[in-house]
Amino acid sequence: MLDYINGKVMQKGLGYVVVECNDIGYKLLVSQNTSYELNLDQINIIYTHLVVKEDAISLIGFSSITERDMFERLISISKIGAKTALSILSAYTPSDVAKFIKSSDIVSLSKISGLGKKTAERLILELKDKVDMFVNTDDVVLKPNNPVSSIDNLVTDEAAEALMMLGFTAKESQNAVQKAYDIKQSEDVQDIIKTALSLLKK
Repeated sequence: MLDYINGKVMQKGLGYVVVECNDIGYKLLVSQNTSYELNLDQINIIYTHLVVKEDAISLIGFSSITERDMFERLISISKIGAKTALSILSAYTPSDVAKFIKSSDIVSLSKISGLGKKTAERLILELKDKVDMFVNTDDVVLKPNNPVSSIDNLVTDEAAEALMMLGFTAKESQNAVQKAYDIKQSEDVQDIIKTALSLLKK
């Protein structure tokens, strides 16, 4: 089984990165938290999980073993696939997810796109005794001004990713997008990107 890839991150996109290893480019689906942790044009160790379906094979990437372990527990629950698990880990750290599960915080969990109240209840019921090791053990730390820290501001995730695709660093993108959002208070991604670009050009 492919356990990890040690290679250079050549590209970042919305929900994925491309890593070059031994002259082969691997496209890995990632959470927003992992994307922010990985540095462009630098060698990174990315832990992996292979998802095999009848119509597709996907390689999932993680910046930490902790995040991968939580991902594997999440997808063990009926109705939670790789896409939903990555959405959960984009909004919250593994430690946060564990705390919500342990405290039966259905409200926080059900805010995740693709995760309804019934699925959140099933997740809590089936994982409540299986997530103790994740509490207070965050390998993926949310950065200051990181828009992922607010589930209500997920629109800023897309804007930040778009700026990174234009060549700006993760830090530059996150800071500019957060400032643009504070100024505009808009839910329109293009509006946020336009304002962020104007701030970056100053």
